[in-house]
Amino acid sequence: MKNLEPFVKVPSIIVEQPFGSFYLASIRASKLVKITYSLPAKYGDNTLNGVQRGLNRKRVENIAKFCKTESPLFPNSVILAANILEDGSLVEDDIAWMVTNDGYLLVPQMIESASIVDGQHRIEGMKLALESGMDDFDIVCSIYMDLPAPKQAEVFATINFNQQKVDKSLAYQLFGYNLDSTEPEYWAPDTLAISLTRILNKNIDSPFKNHIAYGMKDKHLVFENMKEEQEYFNDPWKVSTATMVDGITKLISSNPTEDRYELHKKRAFKKDRSILKEINRRSSEPWREYYLNYKDGQLFDNIENYFLAVNSVLWCDGGLPLLRKTIGIQALFDLLKIIAENESADEPYTKEFYLDILGRVNLKNIADLETNYSGLGRTRIKNVLIDSCYPVT
Repeated sequence: MKNLEPFVKVPSIIVEQPFGSFYLASIRASKLVKITYSLPAKYGDNTLNGVQRGLNRKRVENIAKFCKTESPLFPNSVILAANILEDGSLVEDDIAWMVTNDGYLLVPQMIESASIVDGQHRIEGMKLALESGMDDFDIVCSIYMDLPAPKQAEVFATINFNQQKVDKSLAYQLFGYNLDSTEPEYWAPDTLAISLTRILNKNIDSPFKNHIAYGMKDKHLVFENMKEEQEYFNDPWKVSTATMVDGITKLISSNPTEDRYELHKKRAFKKDRSILKEINRRSSEPWREYYLNYKDGQLFDNIENYFLAVNSVLWCDGGLPLLRKTIGIQALFDLLKIIAENESADEPYTKEFYLDILGRVNLKNIADLETNYSGLGRTRIKNVLIDSCYPVT
C-alpha cells in the first residue's frame, strides 16, 4: 500500500475579524473524518472540561442517511481548532497545519490534530456514511490556528446560543422543500403537507383562508397591495404554518424524515412515492394510502371537510376561542387522526359525515377547561374531544 503524503495542499482565504483571524478552506470529507476529533464537555473536580455537548446518535444516523441521498449539501462551514492535540498540547512544528506564502493551507494527514469546535454531528454522520459507501465530497471549513479549549468553548457558545434560529413556519413558507420546482409524485409527506397548507390558506371556501401565518417575521412580509396587508394583520386569529404542516403530515407519515431520505436516495429508476410502499411501520398512519397512491385531492377534501364541520360546530359565531389557539388546532388534528383510524366512509369523507361525529362534543366541558398554552393543555383538550366523540362504554 502506498504511504500517504504527510500533507494535502488546499487553497485558503484568510478572514480577519475582531475575535481573531481564521482560514476558509475546502477539505474532502474522507480526509476530514480522519484528522479531527471532538472534546465533549464533561464535569469533574468542580470544573467543566471540553467544548461540546455529547453526541446524539439519532442525529448522527439521520445525517448519515442524508449524506447518502442524491443531493446532499452542507453549505455551512465546520469550525476547527487546528494544531491542538486531544490532551491540549500543541502539535509539533514539522507536522503542524500551516499556510504557505502563496496562500495554500497544508493539512497534515497522519494525525488527529484539529478539534471540532462546531460540526461534530456532521462529521460523525459523514464518517458513518463513508463506511457504507457514501460518495466523497468537499466540506467547507473555518480553521482557527492554535485555539485553546477555553476559546473553542467561547466560539461554540457564541454561534449556538447568541444567534436566533430561523422560525420553522417561515422556513416552510420561504423554501417549501422545492415545492414549486418538483413534480408532486416526488414530494415527501411533509412537502405534500406544505402544499395542502398553502391551498387551505388560499381556497375561498376554506375555514383557514388567510388565517395561516408565515412565522415569526410576519412584520417583514411584502404584500401586493395595502388591502391585502391590512387584511392579514387585522385578522383576529392565526395558526402557524408549522402547526398545519405537522398536523397534516402525521396523517400520512409517522416518520417523515425517514420517508424523505428514502425518497431521495440515489437510484437509477423508480424515484417517486411508490418506493415508500416498501417501508413497513407499526405506527399509525391512517391516510398513508392516499399519499402513496397519489390521491392528494381526496386527502385535501378529507381535511378541508373536517375543518368545515369544525367551523360549523365548534368555531361558529366566535365559538370556543381555545379551539382556535395553537393547542386547540393541534388537539383537533389529534381528533381527526382518531376519526381516520376508527371510521370508514365514502371517499372523500364529507362535511356531513364529520358533523355527525362532532355533534357529540361536549362544548361546556371544553369551555370549562382550565388550561395553559402548552403540551399539557393540548392533551386536556384532546381528551375531552375524544371522550365526547368516542365514549368508553
